[in-house]
Amino acid sequence: MNIKIGFLCGLFLMLSIFMMSCHSIKEQHIILKTLPPVMLEKNGIEIFQFWEFTNDPYLWDTNFVQPTSLKLYKNSVSNVLGKDAFRLKILELAFQDTSYKPMNTKNGDSINAQLIHSKILGIIRPINYLEAQLLDYQISRYPLLSHPTEFHGFILFHDSLKLVRVYFAASDQPWPPKPNVILEAVKNDLKMGWTFKYHLHNHYESKVNDYLGILAPSISDAQYYLFLSEEYSLNQAIITNGFHTVEIQREEFIKLKSPENN
Repeated sequence: MNIKIGFLCGLFLMLSIFMMSCHSIKEQHIILKTLPPVMLEKNGIEIFQFWEFTNDPYLWDTNFVQPTSLKLYKNSVSNVLGKDAFRLKILELAFQDTSYKPMNTKNGDSINAQLIHSKILGIIRPINYLEAQLLDYQISRYPLLSHPTEFHGFILFHDSLKLVRVYFAASDQPWPPKPNVILEAVKNDLKMGWTFKYHLHNHYESKVNDYLGILAPSISDAQYYLFLSEEYSLNQAIITNGFHTVEIQREEFIKLKSPENN
């Protein structure tokens, strides 16, 4: 009898471990490099596509295993700069406090950076899972260190269906392509109950500026956010450099420097 009870207990334990393992795998199963997208349009190197999946909490988690291409990029930058300089650069770019000392400048890009770092506008936080997946996807196509590029990410929510739809536009060029086909799709989605939650893009820098992108919008970015807000009801703009992300709320767009008010 004791042997039988022991066998059943062992079987139950193995089953429990298996179920927990399956749950863990399910929690982080979306890997964009292996998830086939829906292609809207392809013009040579330019791609316009989207993915759709359940709005699970782990997508917004900032504690996760780094995807391979992004991890390789981070390790490469660390090796080039040296570990100490690398850590200092990350901290410098993510600094956000009222003690930040602004410089006297008329440069709109610099003013926007000061507004972020002095904590007047925006919130800087660690990169989350979905942002890392999108950046990793583009880095796997064109390595960020040797062939830097930027991408567009249009992230839409459907609350009643509990779905996320992520539109993606990118090419082999430093700037992302004009996403006209995506904007047309977004316009149709809004009529079907979707909300335009985030516009995401990445920033990088050249070797002379230590590669890591600034966590602040340029004046052109700010102008684009106003357009997306007015025409497509964008809720938030987010910019990532692969380490941290800055979130800028819709009501803050007008306070940024843009070509109209610079």
